[in-house]
Amino acid sequence: MNTLFLNDIKSCFDAILDEKCAIPINKNDLSIDYESDLNAQMENYLRLLSEQVTLLSQANGKRNELAMVSALLRLRTHAMNLSTFFDAIVEDAEVILRLDTLPEISEE
Repeated sequence: MNTLFLNDIKSCFDAILDEKCAIPINKNDLSIDYESDLNAQMENYLRLLSEQVTLLSQANGKRNELAMVSALLRLRTHAMNLSTFFDAIVEDAEVILRLDTLPEISEE
């Protein structure tokens, strides 16, 4: 059973933008790729990260410092990709929150 819900987030954002934007917004100007499968992207990013964790663990077990550094560099890259992936969701949520057609929440 697939428990990822990232495509649901994308669908909700898409529907809200279509309904609440006074002027149609070009989705290509947003951060999320609305044509892509976010669940598949996440699964891929997690698989790549997991592979590097496995390589790091193996290198550490063998005390192979060069292999550890290599795995750490690739692990870092995949973690940064995940961060960028989630930053896109944050940025598009902020676009929606700034729409004039949505009520503001009082800070009081």
